[in-house]
Amino acid sequence: MTERITDREREILVEVVRLHLATGEPVASAAVARSSATGLSSASIRTVMAELEAKGLLTQPHTSAGRVPTDAGFRHFLDLTAGLRVLAPRDELRLREMLAPSGALEELLPRVSGVLARMTAQVGVALAPAARRAALQSIHFVRVAGDRVLAVVVTQGGKVESRLLEVEHDFGLDELERISNYCTRSFAGMSLVEIRDRLVDLMAEDRARCDTLMAGVLELARRATEGGAAGGAVFVNGTERLIERIGPSELETVRHLFAAFADKARLVALLNDYLAMPGPRVVLGSEVSIEGGADLGLIVTSFELATGESGLIGVIGLKRMNYPQIIPIVDFVGHYVAEACQ
Repeated sequence: MTERITDREREILVEVVRLHLATGEPVASAAVARSSATGLSSASIRTVMAELEAKGLLTQPHTSAGRVPTDAGFRHFLDLTAGLRVLAPRDELRLREMLAPSGALEELLPRVSGVLARMTAQVGVALAPAARRAALQSIHFVRVAGDRVLAVVVTQGGKVESRLLEVEHDFGLDELERISNYCTRSFAGMSLVEIRDRLVDLMAEDRARCDTLMAGVLELARRATEGGAAGGAVFVNGTERLIERIGPSELETVRHLFAAFADKARLVALLNDYLAMPGPRVVLGSEVSIEGGADLGLIVTSFELATGESGLIGVIGLKRMNYPQIIPIVDFVGHYVAEACQ
């Protein structure tokens, strides 16, 4: 647990973090003396910075260099500046102009990731809700070929997901229609998670295996509702903005991040950790669960649709991002998306 710090230490910590966010470089006491309103000498500030280092809030990367905030130092900075995180009226107006018209969620989320990238100079991300928690409206199975069936799942929120299934049995059109009707009657109103649990129970019953119709129901319904992560499609915008801002020492960190962007499953897995948490939430350094995450930061917030599905929007970038400016932007966009989709 971080030790209590004095008012003077708080002032110096805030100034060190501000300078580090602006330059991305270790901060020397002389730079703090020039910008600080405390009136302390460089020598006095160096003493305070050493005290902050002893308390785990600053660290010195090299013997002759200045100091940079630790994750704990960033956290303390966020707490100390919480009251300053207010969205400027001009930013709110610009956000509303850029986000309108809302449209369908499938159209809004790609635009949201782009807006976040432009407004924050970070990488904007938007994770669409997956249908697995939404209540089912209907399931339809359509014969494509002798060994292929198209499964179309419609949730009560109006979201449509389709999946092409390879099957061993050549289902006839009438047979697929009966299976579609049976699934819709039996499972309408249940979430896909609940449907899968029910299918597991049915598959354990020997009598279900002896009925041709039920066997088809189990096979096709299971395949139509199986798999998937907690989140759905993920949209990423603004990677070029990150490249423009990095220094030579940050190339390896960005390489790992770009690898996560290229592997959407890894990115979805990262974002899923914060899908059910209220926001805006700041994830710093060692909390970022991807390789090379120690120098990264996330600011994310989840949103919930009327159907109970949850999605997430936010930004990913280097840990030295402008948190007081970006957090209210992410917060506003999260509320905008939630209201637009009710």
